[in-house]
Amino acid sequence: MVISLITPATEGALLVPYPATLDVPHELVEHVAWLLHEHRLARNTRWRKLGCFKQALLTLVHLRKNETFSQLGAGSGISQATAWRYVDETLGVLAGWAPGLYEALTGLGEATTSSLTEP
Repeated sequence: MVISLITPATEGALLVPYPATLDVPHELVEHVAWLLHEHRLARNTRWRKLGCFKQALLTLVHLRKNETFSQLGAGSGISQATAWRYVDETLGVLAGWAPGLYEALTGLGEATTSSLTEP
């Protein structure tokens, strides 16, 4: 369940970021950060407010904890719109890196592929 940050009681209130722990392996964040780094190099992108590691972490926090873009932005020192753009970009990079259906099915092994062809 996601609770909106904008309520009559919090209208105009400042959001306070706090440190927290994310239950994903550090290697996963590094891997996503490396994919983002390669993506930025390929596109020759300009300077960003967040580095690749922090952008990867931002996206994984969104996916794992279902935090809103307002919460993500407040915790990272960026706007809600920038948080959305960063998450959207990272998801696009991850989708491009993921195997297609054929590659995923051929990697399952003989037992599974033979069961797919037999009635």
